Amino acid sequence: MWLLWRPASVYSHNRGRFHHLVFALRGLLWLAAAIFALGNARGLFVWLSVACLAVVGLLFWRKLKALEVLNQVLIVVDLILIGMAIHLNGGLSSQAYLLYGGEVLFLTAYGTIRYSAAGIIAQILSYGLATGAWDARLFWWRNIILALYFLGAGGLGHQYRLTRSRNRENYMVLQQLSRLRTLQDSIVEEQDIDVILKRLLAEARTTTHSQAGYLVRMDRAKRVVSIVQDGFSIPQDLDANAVDAPNTFIVLSEDDPKGWDFPLPRALKQLGMKSLALMPLRREDSFYGWIGLATDQDIAGLASQELIIRSLAYMMSTQLKFQESQEVAAKRGNLLGILEHVGRIVNRNLEMDQLLRGLRQAVSDILEIEVFFVALTLPDDPDHALMQYLWDEGEEYPPEVFTLEPDGLTSGVIASGEPALLSGRVVDTGNLTGSLKDPLGMLFVPLIHEGRVLGAMSAQSYRIEYDPDHLEFLSAIASQAAIAIRNAQMYQQTQEIALTDYLTGIGNSRRFNMVLQSAIDYAEESQQPLALLLIDSDSLKAINDRLGHQAGDLHLQRLAQTIRENIREGDIPFRYAGDEFVIVLPKTAMEDAAQIGERIRHAIEVHRFQWSNTPIIGSTISVGAASFEPGMSADALFQAADHAMYQAKQEGKNRVAKAQ
Repeated sequence: MWLLWRPASVYSHNRGRFHHLVFALRGLLWLAAAIFALGNARGLFVWLSVACLAVVGLLFWRKLKALEVLNQVLIVVDLILIGMAIHLNGGLSSQAYLLYGGEVLFLTAYGTIRYSAAGIIAQILSYGLATGAWDARLFWWRNIILALYFLGAGGLGHQYRLTRSRNRENYMVLQQLSRLRTLQDSIVEEQDIDVILKRLLAEARTTTHSQAGYLVRMDRAKRVVSIVQDGFSIPQDLDANAVDAPNTFIVLSEDDPKGWDFPLPRALKQLGMKSLALMPLRREDSFYGWIGLATDQDIAGLASQELIIRSLAYMMSTQLKFQESQEVAAKRGNLLGILEHVGRIVNRNLEMDQLLRGLRQAVSDILEIEVFFVALTLPDDPDHALMQYLWDEGEEYPPEVFTLEPDGLTSGVIASGEPALLSGRVVDTGNLTGSLKDPLGMLFVPLIHEGRVLGAMSAQSYRIEYDPDHLEFLSAIASQAAIAIRNAQMYQQTQEIALTDYLTGIGNSRRFNMVLQSAIDYAEESQQPLALLLIDSDSLKAINDRLGHQAGDLHLQRLAQTIRENIREGDIPFRYAGDEFVIVLPKTAMEDAAQIGERIRHAIEVHRFQWSNTPIIGSTISVGAASFEPGMSADALFQAADHAMYQAKQEGKNRVAKAQ
């Protein structure tokens, strides 16, 4: 799975190594078939086939696309050669039928359930023609067993490719967001809005693999100010105001005549474009225009790029909003001139902690503050909010969930979406700050993004009173901060998806590697114990074979739930791969880790899962426990737990084994 987290060039390189490996394994399979055919004169044909395969390998070794196709086509030849080896080696009495198991590997690599079904038919025909034992019971028993292997291989191969595709998509989104952050840093010092928009539009076209793109700017009266194009030329006779502005993100297909019935889309369609994505550039109540990205591919390509297009639209809107603020700043003096500097600071970070820390520093450069906080709403809990960042007299406090009291100042700002200014000693304002002092001046402003209140921001002082200009300044900062906070939330959500196992909802192997290394570093520094549990299901294969993979997925989900219910706060579970789970146990010695493993093992053993009113009997796990020793690497600790787990398997399964 580590290949899924490398750049695209590395993907191509390792995909080539994968095809090479499959071809090499096929060579070994053919060589084994030739060995079975030894002693028979007609076995020379099999040996000649092996030699031909070697020649073909030399010809196609560096042609990866051809080699991928060849690997799949040769599956048919595999069945023919295996059948010949069986026929020459004694027919039904020959053990050469075991070579059909090699086809399971190839179906896992390239096949699906549908191909597996075809492979089963082809294998039965091959074995039947090789043995002629159509009426033998042993013949059909062997075919049934091989058919189960083939079906399992197709299913596993299909699920593996789906998982690989999802993880790569998540990785590419992270790469794109990182690229956007770099781009945003590069345009911070650029003053010409036209240059910025052209760069952002070019980046949008490159990132989404679009053939053409345009940006329409409008003023507050919704009149077209300018049109920026990239990848095509705007017709000279274009009526600039004959446009239909989108209200939300949409993707027009080739078969949508109404959507293309405007000058710009019509010009793109004449160039052969088949799909067009439209995204409005909107901030709060201001509408600045929209962007259009066109491609000659079907609608699915652009639809899948919605997150990136939205992020780029946010950046464009931010720049347009910033330009608007600059124009107003020339009329309103120094206060909004300072906003320019603040906006550049808060908008360059996608990491929430860095963003809010930079925001507080920017505010403190202008306002005299002793307290600063940002509270964010919880989407599924309207009665509580998250104190995401709290700074009081030089000290930062950890995030904490608090209750939104009906008469609280923060609650009122979030509920109404209106700012609040309080001057003089204010009592009974709640305990949202780190000290028990009563502020002399308090500013509360809502964080509003696209009409939705994300939370509230507050600046407070124990020494001075604030005035409306201060409130206006903080409100202006909040309008930019809301955009940056929303982008940071989206970035965090994407990171969380990339680090979470889609089936069980716990961390995946990538998160495990990060957490384990961090836990080892802490154990080294603090000289605290650290333990690791590696858990492997003894029952997944039997459940899959008996009830199907949906039942197996349910088994894995309930296994993960049982693990969560039987570990302590601070213990961190992960799904490592397949039916393997791992638990990092900070500040835990070997004996305690073994007890936790035994508790989980017992809970799995006594619990009877149900699948369509069918009890799953005998569901057990094998557990390996290992403890960290000074100087051990993360790989060494994992290998110790892995060896212990295999020891538990060898000793009869359904037990906990401790690493020696």
